[in-house]
Amino acid sequence: MFERNVEKLFEVPWFHMSNATVKTIATVLLASCTITFAQTASAKDELSIAEAKQYMLSLINRDRKSQGLKEVVSDEIAERAGNLHSDEMAKFGFLSHWDTAGRKPDQRYCEAGGTGFVMENGHIEFNGYADDSSGGSAEFKVDPSATISKRDIEGIQSGFFNEQPPNDGHRRNILDPDHTRVGIGLTVAKKGDSFRLACAQEFIHSYGKVESKPQSIKLGESFTITGSLEPGLRLSSVDLFWEELPRPMTIKQLDETHSYGPPQTRVNTYFPNTPAAQGHLTINEAAGRQEFACTFETDKATWKPGLYYVYVWTRTPDASRVKPLVVASKTIEVR
Repeated sequence: MFERNVEKLFEVPWFHMSNATVKTIATVLLASCTITFAQTASAKDELSIAEAKQYMLSLINRDRKSQGLKEVVSDEIAERAGNLHSDEMAKFGFLSHWDTAGRKPDQRYCEAGGTGFVMENGHIEFNGYADDSSGGSAEFKVDPSATISKRDIEGIQSGFFNEQPPNDGHRRNILDPDHTRVGIGLTVAKKGDSFRLACAQEFIHSYGKVESKPQSIKLGESFTITGSLEPGLRLSSVDLFWEELPRPMTIKQLDETHSYGPPQTRVNTYFPNTPAAQGHLTINEAAGRQEFACTFETDKATWKPGLYYVYVWTRTPDASRVKPLVVASKTIEVR
C-alpha cells in the first residue's frame, strides 16, 4: 500500500528548489529562505505592519506584471498562517519552513482553515546582534505596534526577485503563473534596542474550495475530502501521501533545515470513473461547477499512524497545458 515513487507525479517548481546554501558575513541564502541584516531608515520611510504588508503586496504585483503575469490578491487565511510562522521566527530567531512543533507550510495553512494549495517564501533579518542568526532567545517580544521601513520591505522583495538560477526558489515562487492569492506575515520582535524582522509569504492556488473533515482522527476511523471546483475545471486525480507525524524541533534543528517538498511515500491515487475509485470518489455537477467527495477509511491492517497529505489535481480548458493543476493540499493526522 505504501510506495516511494513521487518524482514524476510532482513536477511542480516549488518541489525542486535548490538545497544549496551561500554564506557570507552578511547574508545566508537557504533555498526558499533568506537572512539579512536590517538597514537604518529615516522616520518618513516607516510603515505600520498593516501598511508594510500592503506595500509588499504592491511590490509582488509589480514584479509579476513585469513578467506579464496576473496580479495576486490578499488572502486572509494565508495571512493568518503566515503571521503564526513569522511570529515564531521573530521571537525565537530561527529561519525555517518548519515551526517549533515540526509542522510545514501545508499543515499550518490547513489548520488555519485554508482551502487551496500553499507555497511559502521565508525571510528573517536582525539589527543589533551580528551573531543572532540562531539566537533562540524567548526574551525577544513580538511588538504588533512596531514600524517597518520601506527600504527593508524593498530589500526583502528585491532579494527574492533578483535571485539567479539555480538558487532562485523565491523568484520562481513569486512568478508562478498559477498563483491567485497571497498571505503576508510580517513580525517585529524586540529586546532592548535590538530587533528581528521576519517575513512569510504564503502564495496560494485558489481554484475552488476543498475541505477535509475531520483534520485529526484515530486509526480505524475515516475522513472525507470535499470540494467544489471553479467552472471549466475537471477533477484529474486525488492523491494520498504519508509521512511521520510532526515532532517538536529545537532552534538548532530548525536552523539546519533547508527547502521542503512533498512526502516521499505515496499511499494511493484515485482517478475518476475507475474501479479503484468506486466506493471512495463521487463526482457531481452543480450550477456549472464540478463537486466531489473522496472518503478514506483507515484500518490497522493496511494503514499506520502518520500525517497524511491529500493532493487534488484538475484538468483545465487550456489545451496548451499538458500537466494537471494542483488546486489543494489537505493534511490529516492519523494517530
